[in-house]
Amino acid sequence: VLSFQVDGMDCEDVGQALGEQGIAVRSGLHCAPLAHESAGTLSSGTVRASFSVFNTAREVRALAQSLIS
Repeated sequence: VLSFQVDGMDCEDVGQALGEQGIAVRSGLHCAPLAHESAGTLSSGTVRASFSVFNTAREVRALAQSLIS
C-alpha cells in the first residue's frame, strides 16, 4: 500500500485525475482516521494505491509517470 499526497492538489482531485487515466486508486481517509491523525493528514486525507501480485510493472510505471507529468 502506498499512501501519498501531491503538493498543491486536493486528494480527491488527484484520485479523479488518475481515474480518468484508467488508474484505480482511493482518496480520502480510507476508514482510518486514527492513522491519518498520527500521520498529520486527518484534515486533508491521502491518495492510496494498493499493489498486489496481479499488478504488472507496466501498471506501476504508469502510475509513477502520471504523478511526475
